Amino acid sequence: MDDPSYQRWRKAKLEHYPDSVEQICVDVGGLVKLSDAEKAAIIMSCGRSNMAIYRCRDDSVDRAAVRTFASCFGLENPDYHLCANDDGVSELTVASEGTRTGYVPYSNRSLSWHTDGYYNDSARKVRAVVLHCASVPARGGENSLLDSDMAYLRLRDEDPRFITAFEHPECLTIPANRDKSGEIRPAVSGPVFSYDKLSGRIHMRFSARKKNIRWRDDELTFAARDCLADILADPDGPVFHYRLQPGEGLISNNVLHNRTAFEDGPGHRRLLYRARFFDVIESS
Repeated sequence: MDDPSYQRWRKAKLEHYPDSVEQICVDVGGLVKLSDAEKAAIIMSCGRSNMAIYRCRDDSVDRAAVRTFASCFGLENPDYHLCANDDGVSELTVASEGTRTGYVPYSNRSLSWHTDGYYNDSARKVRAVVLHCASVPARGGENSLLDSDMAYLRLRDEDPRFITAFEHPECLTIPANRDKSGEIRPAVSGPVFSYDKLSGRIHMRFSARKKNIRWRDDELTFAARDCLADILADPDGPVFHYRLQPGEGLISNNVLHNRTAFEDGPGHRRLLYRARFFDVIESS
């Protein structure tokens, strides 16, 4: 973005950004048959903050309903990642056996700040995510959410050089994923911030994890990373906090998010359906 374009974008972003999590919540009757007004309200929220929390009155939701709902917003190309089912939807619940036991999202442990698919290469950018809550744990499991555009804006306001550092093609490297049988995925390097050539839309790939991650050995990169950590921890910043309830969900253009640890209990086993897409949410 050149400076005049950026300043116009920044002004519009701040003028329309929601003041509270309630302002990104939309009530819907069901996922399979959205009304025009419900769809428009979700699109409007995503236009302002790249996300919307929907509250569905019909709680009879399965994986097929999640895919149908996503398709209403132009999300047709799922990321068939290692732990996804054949339909591209995965169940986020505590796994007791199989491949999923090796990955934190399928445990009750906390998840640090990240965008989904940060270990994907540039040809497989995860641009949108739908997360639907089927059941909640006895305790915990709250999400924090931050629009990646706002992270960009805050970093650029602090020091434009931070953006330059985060645009470097070797800024962030995720080492290869290996198991006993060999390499599952090669090492992946890439920028934190990249841009859609046609729309100029910002794409962010990020993980705050401490292990199995490698940042470019550069003072400015480390300073940008530390600044972002401060933004994410700012109690007065533009971060939303929300614990999804059964029938509720989040649709987003892959915003930054985390999750607190949780505990299941009798009659309370956390289950969320998640679908990742290479598309972005339609704007109209």
